[in-house]
Amino acid sequence: MAHSSSIFHRKLGHTYPTATGGQGVYVHTSDGKKVLDGSCGAAVSCLGHGHPAVIAAIVDQAQALAFAHTSFFTNGPAEKLSTLLLSLSDDAFSKVMFVSSGSEAVEAALKIARQYHVSNGQPGRVNYVGRMFGYHGNTFGALSAGNNPQRRATFEPVLSKAFHHVSPCFFSRDAQPGESEQGYVDRLIAEYEDLFQSLGPETVAAVILEPISGATLGCVPPTAGYLSRIKELCARHGALLIFDEVMCGMGRAETTHAWQALGGTRPHIQTIGKGLGGGYQPISAVLVASEVHDVIEAAQVSLPFVNGHTYQGHPIGCAAALAVQQTIVDEKLLDNVTKMGELLVRRILEMTPQVKEVRGVGLFQAAEFRPAETTTTTAGTTTTSKLAAKVAAKCLENGAAVYLCSTAVDAVMFAPPFIISEAEVDELVAIFSSSVTQVLAEL
Repeated sequence: MAHSSSIFHRKLGHTYPTATGGQGVYVHTSDGKKVLDGSCGAAVSCLGHGHPAVIAAIVDQAQALAFAHTSFFTNGPAEKLSTLLLSLSDDAFSKVMFVSSGSEAVEAALKIARQYHVSNGQPGRVNYVGRMFGYHGNTFGALSAGNNPQRRATFEPVLSKAFHHVSPCFFSRDAQPGESEQGYVDRLIAEYEDLFQSLGPETVAAVILEPISGATLGCVPPTAGYLSRIKELCARHGALLIFDEVMCGMGRAETTHAWQALGGTRPHIQTIGKGLGGGYQPISAVLVASEVHDVIEAAQVSLPFVNGHTYQGHPIGCAAALAVQQTIVDEKLLDNVTKMGELLVRRILEMTPQVKEVRGVGLFQAAEFRPAETTTTTAGTTTTSKLAAKVAAKCLENGAAVYLCSTAVDAVMFAPPFIISEAEVDELVAIFSSSVTQVLAEL
């Protein structure tokens, strides 16, 4: 009789293989399989598994100091990590807050935006603008800010009505016939403007978006000029711009921050996570520009910012993240992200049938499938079969993990570790391509 797990798993009734170890780009399971981690879970394990420098940093910090509450103390790893992050951010930010998850970081960012406006004498700014099919986390506030229909459906009646949504930026799918990229961006900005006007521009606190869409739409980069136009819109109306780079940031898009690779438009507030600690510890962060922090700080006596978390600035989490980020810098791994990202895209397009588009930046790529049609002979009808879920399952069966995107697109995501080699890219794509072929044959 199979063992019944006592865990409230994310997919009820599903039996999961047990991960028992990991080394480099591979995860090992209790049944003896070795699985190539082709998506780093959900774009998390940027240094792969078992990295000695990160493990040593965790052990050393645990032996020195495991925990010190931030209402009483700061700690060395948090101070050093914040200094390093600011040095990698082109002077865009002046302060960093460390929390434990992407959802926590988004919640803090939304609250910082609200606090800024209240501190600035504009308490009427109560609305936030996000995007359809945006994803910002699983808490009520983060679900309200995003608009992933699958994740929101059950909770929709209790989500905040202060959040409003416009179209995503997805030129290859949503551009009208003959529409230029500039014309497409003009149309999207006009939609933002119309929403601002309908809400009252003086009531909008912030715009929040992922510079590169994550797994909801499958690694969609912004059309040229889009991010800078939104920054101009926010400046014109006094709103803040929040970039959620929990998934696409921290080197995955070839630069420390994705916006650095996308034209350099800087947000007022930014969230980071996943690749910050590389999965070695739960950690995320909020980066805040001086123009925002200075206003909040100036009003602290009469309007204190209350947003404490028990594990905020956790010493071991910060020590792990510091080791991860220092390793990326010291080993110049972002060069490998660029090189292996280009190879990954080229190999997928060369080797894989039924792929409609490969899109993304660096080692943050999605492969979307063309519709596969099968005829149901008994009824004499033709049905269109989606492939991504079947392909992702087949890949895992064949020894590689790729991330299934939402039902909004028929796509899987690739986000392998920054340390991946050319031979390992070839292995990943070979498993993916053969899995696609097998799924097509089974339809």
